[in-house]
Amino acid sequence: MKSDKPGELFSNPAELKSFIESTASSDKHIIVESNALAKSGHGDIIIFIDGIAGKTNFRNDTEKLRAAADIKIGCNTMLPDWKKALSAKVSSRTIRNAVCELMLAQKRYLFGSKPTVRSKIWFEAAGAHVFGSGLARLLENVNRSGTLQDAAKASGMSYRYAWNLIRMAENHFGKVLINRHAGGQCGGHSELSSDGLHMFDVFKQLNEQVAVFTDEKFAELYAGEKTNV
Repeated sequence: MKSDKPGELFSNPAELKSFIESTASSDKHIIVESNALAKSGHGDIIIFIDGIAGKTNFRNDTEKLRAAADIKIGCNTMLPDWKKALSAKVSSRTIRNAVCELMLAQKRYLFGSKPTVRSKIWFEAAGAHVFGSGLARLLENVNRSGTLQDAAKASGMSYRYAWNLIRMAENHFGKVLINRHAGGQCGGHSELSSDGLHMFDVFKQLNEQVAVFTDEKFAELYAGEKTNV
């Protein structure tokens, strides 16, 4: 490995880490090449560092750059995804871990390290998970588009998978969630039944209320813990 300063060579991750720590205050950018393949443009790992909404002037080709990256450092990106991407091109676990430490430091710098809370609800029937965010999104898109095929596409699902979700929920609840009408002069269409609309409304309202309660309770407990420390 070498730095962007000629002659700076490192034989192990510890030397690289020491170099970065010693020059971080004086050098704004540090470029690291791992081997001859990287220098020639082969075996590169493209990393996209996201900005902060409302604070960053995003480039016009931001989405294109994000899509082309092997690894994305953003608010919702996760360490397991980074490790999976690195393992495909970097054989050394030690180097992979060192790179992940640097990327985590960058993520903390951009988005902070204060913990936040997330909540998730779903409905079960007969011990089975039958209604969650995926089905709620599908029903919402059925209501918007008027066809199950278009709703499945908008929800990022295959038509078969979408239909299986609905059929499983209907079988467990003993209720019809969507009414399907065969094609005629205007073509076939689908619409939410009264039960389907009711289930969707209950899920949406409950999800929103649970999220608000969880945020408020977490803020209360977290502030209380800090006060007691």
